[in-house]
Amino acid sequence: MGRYHGRLFTQNVPEAEICALADSDPDNLASFIANVFPDDKQLEATFTDYRQMLETVPLDGVVIVSPHAHHFQQAMDAMSAGCHVLLEKPMVIKTEDAQTLIRHARNLGRVISVAFQGPFSREFQYIRNVVATGQLGEISLVTGICTQNWIENVRGTWRTQPALSGGGNLYDSGAHMFNGMLYLTGLAATEVFAFIENKGEHVDVISSVSMRFNSGALGTAAVTGDASVMEEGIYIQGTRGAAKVSIYGGGKLEHWQGKELVKYPVVPSTSSVQQNFVDCIRGRATTPSPGLLGLRLARLMDATYESGRTGKVVQVVADAAEE
Repeated sequence: MGRYHGRLFTQNVPEAEICALADSDPDNLASFIANVFPDDKQLEATFTDYRQMLETVPLDGVVIVSPHAHHFQQAMDAMSAGCHVLLEKPMVIKTEDAQTLIRHARNLGRVISVAFQGPFSREFQYIRNVVATGQLGEISLVTGICTQNWIENVRGTWRTQPALSGGGNLYDSGAHMFNGMLYLTGLAATEVFAFIENKGEHVDVISSVSMRFNSGALGTAAVTGDASVMEEGIYIQGTRGAAKVSIYGGGKLEHWQGKELVKYPVVPSTSSVQQNFVDCIRGRATTPSPGLLGLRLARLMDATYESGRTGKVVQVVADAAEE
């Protein structure tokens, strides 16, 4: 993911300069430089301890793409050092850490942006507006699905180590799906019931989750990480229409008004995750994917994993007024 973000910054955001890198593995640093920088450019400011980087190099922002369990402390330290923060999803893996991170950012005047692609896409923006303006009527059912051969791609990596990842497929591709279900509808989950299977691995591979939202609407989400065929999407059913979109934004969008498939208008392009982060730092924009989305995901994930462990329906903690 580090190389992915690096290439997008260097290729598409000309006013951004990558000034320093930190990774505990020197081989990863060398791989980043070789794959991201053109013309054999070298970067002298490389570190195996991110804290030394923060103390040594003046930075405006940092992009955190480390194992999930490290996100919280690294983001706290970066903001304390004067940096704005772009965090890969999930933002953190504990609700209390999400709350602390948001308070820290607010107190210091720092930007937190979470790298969910969906909220930055024109497709998500279109459907979110369709729902918010009542064109689909009262939302009755929200369904998310993601099937892929995830485990074959991550087996043996930190993503299958619970102490580093915080969870398995639910916290990986499932995070995009859950975030999309909440973001597109503007609803909040109030209770969940989950079946979670590890399939002999150290982390979850297959999960089926039922939920109730604060409006009374119902939801269902399913992820499998050992599928032979990839399929994914979010489906929203209302009393007056329906919509379907990729969990990542982009791709095919469907908007049904009654029984008629709407040919939706050309939607202006939205800013990329990387360009928006720079615009936020410069005070030209706000992020459509703020820390509050990371907090809501953490609350939903905490309840989902608790339900999977206990076999019981679990209440999802509601947003506090100050959030």
